[in-house]
Amino acid sequence: MHGTTVWLPKDVIEIVDKLKEARRDPTRSDTVRFLLLKALAEMSFLPDETKKALGIKEVKK
Repeated sequence: MHGTTVWLPKDVIEIVDKLKEARRDPTRSDTVRFLLLKALAEMSFLPDETKKALGIKEVKK
């Protein structure tokens, strides 16, 4: 696994931190990873098995 650093505006970080607490994720990275994977799955860039694991029921085309 490779590490990557990204810059996000302060208001987005605050939203991510609120979501982190609501999801009870141990780190901000876990929350951002979930959001990124979910977005990729919703756009059909990930396999159906991954979509199912992320709780995505419909495939958007």
